[in-house]
Amino acid sequence: MANKLDKIKSIVKRFRDLTTIGFANVVSSAISGIFWFYIAALLGTEHYGEVSYFIAIASIASTISFLGAGNTIIVYTAKGEKIQSPIFFITIISGLITSIVLFFIFYNLGVSLYVLGYVIFGLATAEILGRKLYKDYSKYLITQKILFIGFALAFYYLMGPHGVILGFALSFFPYSFRLYKGFKESKISMSVIKPHFGFMMNSYVLDLSRAFSGQTDKLIVAPMLGFALLGNYQLGIQFLSLLSLLPNIVYQYILPQDASGNANRKLKKATILVSVFLAILGISLSPIVLPVLFPEFKEAIEVIQIISLAIIPISINLVYISKFLGNGKSKVVLGGSGIYLLVQILSIITLGQLYGIAGVSFSVVLASASEATYLISVDRFFRK
Repeated sequence: MANKLDKIKSIVKRFRDLTTIGFANVVSSAISGIFWFYIAALLGTEHYGEVSYFIAIASIASTISFLGAGNTIIVYTAKGEKIQSPIFFITIISGLITSIVLFFIFYNLGVSLYVLGYVIFGLATAEILGRKLYKDYSKYLITQKILFIGFALAFYYLMGPHGVILGFALSFFPYSFRLYKGFKESKISMSVIKPHFGFMMNSYVLDLSRAFSGQTDKLIVAPMLGFALLGNYQLGIQFLSLLSLLPNIVYQYILPQDASGNANRKLKKATILVSVFLAILGISLSPIVLPVLFPEFKEAIEVIQIISLAIIPISINLVYISKFLGNGKSKVVLGGSGIYLLVQILSIITLGQLYGIAGVSFSVVLASASEATYLISVDRFFRK
């Protein structure tokens, strides 16, 4: 009887934690998504494309300076190891250097500060997830989005389109107090990182490949098709982000669980099944909703209909990535990201030139499906 009660309590706690993460992601993504749609309507296709282009540059630079710290902190903090202080230290130094270099390249304060802010917020949230403090994670995520809207709108009306980027950057900084707490808990000892250096480097390359996979398309589309078509494409990517909300919630929940030995197979299967429904939803609703809300973004209807298909392989990828990272097999995940990036770049260049924005959109589907095929094949190989 006591064992049954313990099992029931465990199940309730797991679903409570998942619900907490889910609520935070739903609310924060709704806030962010609605804001970006509002900004898209406010800026128009060309300025929206330009802002997206500079945020893509800032995002790639942020990942370069982040040194693979996110997954490393989540996985090993979940295992009870105190690695926060040394990782915090080297990552912040890296962020500072990258931020200064970017400023002298673009002379854009928003882009420069975005890098340092991203590092601060990324370290804080990774440490919280590693400790499984899901309520704190929810608070941080939601308040950051609220600050983002407030700062971005304020600086937009003061500075124009580039003020949106500056506001985005400043919304990250209030969470630096979390890093101060982390530094107080343990000394900065690089010897703590040495046993996990391989995992951290693999995670770093994985993060880089993910960043390039998520942002390289914008860097190619802008000079190839112009800022106006990039604006249409970016609106489609924004819709895909909304569709990806549930899979990402599940991923954030199951990564520390996989690292602790909890497989959550039923939850993973359910997530993949729901992604099929989400794809159908995106394809069917876009021709109805878009002309009403975004009359300027006519080309975005086709983009969304094509790109919605990517949610199915994306969900599959997140499930397998969590499984491999939780088991310390980061090289497998890295291989999948490399395949994604290679297929995406080649297909953007070839299909983009042949079919324009439709070809660029299909590259996301093709790259995601290629990565999913690889991860499934490797998992079956290991099980044999």
